[in-house]
Amino acid sequence: MRFGQVWESVPEAIGTMRYLVVSSNNYNSAFADRRVIAVEVDSRAIYEGSYREPIVDAGTAHLDRLVWITRRRLVELVAELHPDRHGAVTETIRGLIGDS
Repeated sequence: MRFGQVWESVPEAIGTMRYLVVSSNNYNSAFADRRVIAVEVDSRAIYEGSYREPIVDAGTAHLDRLVWITRRRLVELVAELHPDRHGAVTETIRGLIGDS
């Protein structure tokens, strides 16, 4: 799993969820591939805004909904964030967590 991939989870109480991975390969490997940092993706609609990132064929990533999730819960790769948007997403998340 790497930055920019959108994965669908195993069914949860409210059904499956989608997550955009926002941690790097190096960070993931430091934890023996057990967990990733991701943001929730609303698969029902495409929204734009300060903390929203539309992703083709996936929905809208909510960049202010950061989660720490075990890799075993992510079971299907469904889409990828366009590489041209990686920098903007990284900058927004760093701004939200105060790591400028």
